[in-house]
Amino acid sequence: MEVLWSMFTGVEKFLIAQLPWVIGLSVLFTILSLFKTAACNPGRPWWRSRDLLTDIQYFFFLPIITPYARLIVMLLVAAGMRGVMSEDDVTDYISNGKGPISQLPYWGQLAFYVIGTDFLMYWAHRVFHGSTLWPFHAVHHSALDVDWTTTYRAHPVNQMLGSGLVTIFMIIIGVPPAIMIAMVPFDTLSAAFVHANLNITLGPLKYIVATPVFHRWHHTGVDEGGDSNFASTFAIWDYLFGTFYMPEGVLPQEYGVDDPLFPTTWHGQMIVPFKQFLERLQQAPKKGPAL
Repeated sequence: MEVLWSMFTGVEKFLIAQLPWVIGLSVLFTILSLFKTAACNPGRPWWRSRDLLTDIQYFFFLPIITPYARLIVMLLVAAGMRGVMSEDDVTDYISNGKGPISQLPYWGQLAFYVIGTDFLMYWAHRVFHGSTLWPFHAVHHSALDVDWTTTYRAHPVNQMLGSGLVTIFMIIIGVPPAIMIAMVPFDTLSAAFVHANLNITLGPLKYIVATPVFHRWHHTGVDEGGDSNFASTFAIWDYLFGTFYMPEGVLPQEYGVDDPLFPTTWHGQMIVPFKQFLERLQQAPKKGPAL
C-alpha cells in the first residue's frame, strides 16, 4: 500500500511536467496554423472548434486519471505476475525492469520500446476499427474539427485495451517503466504534432514518419481515408501493410463519424459506446452447432 500510495502522490509531479509541453506546443501550433500556407485547413483555428468544450473536458479528465492510473495498474499487475512484491523490489523493477529486454543497454531498451510500441499500437488501432470495438474508438473520431486539442479525446476503454495492454506487455518482457515515464514528453509531442492543423508532409519521409496531413486523412470518412493511416509515429507500418493513404495535391477537409446520432457531449461519449457495444454483440451472428 505504501508503494501504491507513493505512485499516486506522483500525479502532481506528472501534471506539472506535462504543463510546459502542453502550453509550449499549443502556442507553437497556434502560431503556425495562422499562416495560410502552413495550415492544412486555413481559417479553422482550434479556438473556433465546434468540439472545443468537449475537448477541454477530455483534457482535464484524461491527463489526470487515465495515463497515470493505467501505468500504475499495469505495473502492479506485471509486478504481481513476476512475484515482485516488496517496496525495494518494486523500486528496482521501475528503474531496471525484469525480463529479456532489461538485459539490453539503455539505448537498446529505448529503441525497442519506441519501435515495438508503435508496431503493436498500429495493430491495436486496426482492431478498434473493427465492428465490435468501434464504438469506443469512435469517440476519438467524433471530432468535427481536428487540431492538437483532439489529442486527448479518447474513451478510457480504448486507452486500457489499447495502450494499456501494450504497456503491460512491454513491462512483462523487461522494458523498465522508468523509460516509459521518460518518454512521456515525446509521446505528448508526437500525438499533438500529428493532430495539429498543419500542412506538413515531410516529402519522401512521409512513408516513414507520421505527419499531420497523414493522420488527418485518418480522421475523414471511411469512403475517403478513414480506414487507413493507423500508425501513431511511424507511417512505414501503413506503407508495409497496405493501409497508407496520402493522395498528391489533395488535403482532407471534413472530419467526424458517419453517425449523426453519436453524442457530442463528454458524458454522452462516456456512456453511449457501452450501449452500442452491447447492441453489436447481440446482433453478431451466432454459429450453429457443428453437424
